[in-house]
Amino acid sequence: MQPAAAQFSVDELDSDTPALISADQVTFDEKLNIVTASGNVEISQGDRVVKADAVSYNMNTNVVSATGNVALLEPTGDVVFAEYIELTKDLSEGFIRDIRVLLSDRSRLAAAQGQRSGGNRTVLNKAIFSPCNLCKEDPDKAPLWQLKANRVVHDQAEKEIRYYDARMEIFGIPVAYTPYLSHPDPTVKKKSGFLAPAFSNSDTLGFSAQVPYFWNIAPNQDLTFAPIITSEQGPVAAGEYRHLFTNGTLDISGSATIADREDSNNEVEGNRFRGHIDAEGRFDIDETWRWGFDARRSSDDTYQRVYDFGSERTLTSRAFVEGFRGRNYAAVNSFAFQGLRESDKSDESPIILPLADYNFISEPLVADSVARLDANLLALTRPEGRDSRRASIIGGWDLPFTSPLGDSYKITAQVQADAYWVDGVDPDSDAVNPDGSTFDGFTGRVFPQLAAEWRYPWIQNNESFSQVIEPIVQVIAGPNGSNPGEIPNEDSRDFEFDDTNLFSLNRFAGLDRVDSGSRVNYGFKWNLFQGSGSGSSEAFIGQSYALKENDDFSEDSGLSDHFSDFVGRVRISPIDEIDLLYRFRVDDEDFEARRNEIDLSVGPRLLNFGVNYLFLGDTNEVDEFDDREELTVRVNSQLSEYWSAFASHRRDLEEKSSLETRVGLTYQDECFLIEGIVERTFFTDRDLEPEDTFAVRFVFKHLGEFSTN
Repeated sequence: MQPAAAQFSVDELDSDTPALISADQVTFDEKLNIVTASGNVEISQGDRVVKADAVSYNMNTNVVSATGNVALLEPTGDVVFAEYIELTKDLSEGFIRDIRVLLSDRSRLAAAQGQRSGGNRTVLNKAIFSPCNLCKEDPDKAPLWQLKANRVVHDQAEKEIRYYDARMEIFGIPVAYTPYLSHPDPTVKKKSGFLAPAFSNSDTLGFSAQVPYFWNIAPNQDLTFAPIITSEQGPVAAGEYRHLFTNGTLDISGSATIADREDSNNEVEGNRFRGHIDAEGRFDIDETWRWGFDARRSSDDTYQRVYDFGSERTLTSRAFVEGFRGRNYAAVNSFAFQGLRESDKSDESPIILPLADYNFISEPLVADSVARLDANLLALTRPEGRDSRRASIIGGWDLPFTSPLGDSYKITAQVQADAYWVDGVDPDSDAVNPDGSTFDGFTGRVFPQLAAEWRYPWIQNNESFSQVIEPIVQVIAGPNGSNPGEIPNEDSRDFEFDDTNLFSLNRFAGLDRVDSGSRVNYGFKWNLFQGSGSGSSEAFIGQSYALKENDDFSEDSGLSDHFSDFVGRVRISPIDEIDLLYRFRVDDEDFEARRNEIDLSVGPRLLNFGVNYLFLGDTNEVDEFDDREELTVRVNSQLSEYWSAFASHRRDLEEKSSLETRVGLTYQDECFLIEGIVERTFFTDRDLEPEDTFAVRFVFKHLGEFSTN
C-alpha cells in the first residue's frame, strides 16, 4: 500500500466521464485493486458529487462505498445525506442506509433505508416527507405537518413523489390515511392532475362542490376544467384555457349552465341558459406594434355575482391595435359595453368602432419649447338613441423657462378643432334617447386657448427639517360658449372638480366638452421634509376665478359661479406608522363641504388601524348619483411571525345602513396556510340577497389547496 494526500482522476468509474477524487489521505491496494480515501473525501463525476469521511472504490466491481457524514449532491439540486452509501457505475445506483434527502426547495425526505436505480429513481422504506422547517429550539419535535408512508418512490424521470400506505400527521397527530397518494416533486412547474376541491353553500345554489382538473397540454399551454355541482340548480361547466405564444398570450375562461334566474319583473324563470366568457389576448406584431382583445360578456345581470365569477357592474369588451415609437403613440380601439345594473338599458349601450388616437410630442425646440399634436377619430352608435361621429385634433406649443430669480414660467398655446356628424341629438338635454324633436347633421367648433403659469418655490433648510413654499398662478384665456347643444356629451359626463385638475386646460375628462371662457387659477403648496428622511407632510389649497359665469358646469359642480369652490389636500406622515390624507372641496361662500375624503392609517404591523371616510355631493352631470357618504373602518394585526388577523366594516352614512362586515384570521408559514373569513354582506339585487359567509381555506405545500365556504 502507498499512503498519500492527493487529488487524482479514476477513469474506470465510467468510461465516458472520469471521476475526480480528493481527500486528506488516499491509499491504493494493488493486489485487491481497491482505492481507499479518508478525511474530507470528495468524489465528483459529471454533475454528481459525493462527500464523506471515508470512501473506498473497488475497481474490479466498480462499487463505491462511503461511510460517515455522507452527502450526495444531485444535478437537480437535491442533497442526499446518509451514514452509509454503496453506489455502482456512475454514482447513480446503489443502497443507502439512514437516508435523509433535502430537496431543491428545502423540503425533506427521511427513511431507514433506500435504494437508488438508474440515477433517477429512489425507493424509500418507512419514509417521512415534510416541506416544513424543523423547530430551531427542538429539532426532534414533529413538524407542523408531515406524511408518513411504508414506501415512498421519488421518480425523478417522471418528476413525481408517490406514497403507499400513507397517513398525514399534524403536530405529530394522525389526521388522515390513504392507500396511495402522489404529488409533483419541487422541480415541477406544472403537471396534469386533479386540483384540490372547493365546497360552498348558499341559499340560491344550495350545497355546491367544485373539483378542478388541470391538463398540462404542453409547456406553453394548459387547460383547467372546473365543473361545479349544485344541489339546488343544474351543474355548471367552467374552465380556463391558457396559451403562451412566441409573440403573445391568450387566456380564455368561461362557464355555462341551465338554471333558474329572475327577470326584470323579479319573477323566476326556470331552466334558462346562464353563462359568461372572459377572454384576453395580447400579441406583438413587431417592435413597434401590438394588437389584442378583451371579450367579457354575461348571459344576465346577476349571474357572475351569484356564482362568484366576478362583481363588476359593467363588462367592457374591446379590440385594439397600438404602437409606440419614440415620442409617438397611436392606437385604434373598438368597445362594446354590457351594463349589469338593474337600471341599465342594453339598447342604449354604445358600440364604439373605431376610436382612433394619435399622440405626438416633439423633441425640444427653440428655448426648450415643445410642440404636441393629439388627433382623435370616433364613431359611436346605439341600437336605440343618438349616434355620433367625431374627428378632433389638438395642436399645442409649450414654452417653459426659469428666471434668474428662481421663479418658473410656462407659456402654452393650444387650438382644438372638432367636427361632428350626429343623429338623434336633443340640443336642450343630455338624454341619450330623447322623446322630442332631435338634431341630425353636421356641427363643430374651433376652440383656441392661451395660458401662462407662474410658480415661485421658496426653500428653507434647517438641521432637523426643510420646507418648500410655492405659490402658483395660472391665467387661461379662451372664448366663451364653445359647447353648443348640437354636440352630444358622450365622454365627459362624469365630472369631478378637485385638486388634481385645477390647473388643467380642460377640466373635463374627454373631448366632447371643452372648458370654455377665461379664468385665473391660483393655489398655494407647502411641503415639509424631516431631516432624517423618514417623514414628510404636504398641504395644498387652490381656487379658480372665471371672468364670466360658466354654463358648461352644473350648479353643484363648484365651477358655475365666478369664484369656484376651494379644493385642496393635506397629507401628514411624520413617521412610517402614521399616514393621513385629507382631500376636500368646500363652498367658497359658506365653506360647506362638497367633498370630503379622509384616509388614515395608524400603527405598526403589530396593530394597524385604518379609517376611510368619503363624502361626495351630488355633482354628477347626468344626475346618476345622489349624495354619497360612506365610512370604512379596519384593523390589521400581524400577531406574530406567522399569525395575522383583520376586521373591517363598511357603512352607508347617507342611508344609515351597513354594507359589509368582514373578519379574518390567517396562519401562514413556509409549508402551510390556513385562512378563515367571516363576512356579512347587505346588498340586494334581484336574485342576490344579503348573505352570511364563512370561508375556510387550507393550503398544503405540494399537495394543493382545499377550501369551503
